[in-house]
Amino acid sequence: MILQILHIVQIVLAGIFVLGGLIFLAISSVGVVRLPDFYSRNHAVGGSETLGSMLLLFGLAIYNGWEISSLKLIIILVFICLANPTATHIVAQAAYRLKLQPWVLKSPDIQNDIKSDTDQTGKENPTEGEKHE
Repeated sequence: MILQILHIVQIVLAGIFVLGGLIFLAISSVGVVRLPDFYSRNHAVGGSETLGSMLLLFGLAIYNGWEISSLKLIIILVFICLANPTATHIVAQAAYRLKLQPWVLKSPDIQNDIKSDTDQTGKENPTEGEKHE
C-alpha cells in the first residue's frame, strides 16, 4: 500500500516537472517566433530553453527512479546547465563583434523624445550640472 502511494507521488512529481519544462520550452519557442531581432531572440532562448530542458530531464529522471538511465539524464542535465548559458553568451558576443545592429523601434513618440533632447544645431542640450555660463 505504501509503495503504491510512493509510486503515485513519484509519477505526479515527475509530471509536474515535465509539464513545467514543456511550458518553458513553449515560451522559448514563442520568443523565437515573436521577438524582432537576434539579441532579443537570443535572450529569450538563453534562459527559458535552458530551464525548460533542465526541468524536463529532471522530471524524466524522477519518473525512471533509481536506475542507470536516471544517472545518465542527470549527467546530461549538468552538461546543459553548463553549456547552454556559455553557448548563448558566445553567440551573442560573436554577433556583437560582427557589428550586428539591434532592432530599434521607429515610432513618432520616440522620435519626438529624441528631438526634444537636442537643440536646433543637433547638439545635445546640457543638463543642469553641465551648463556653462
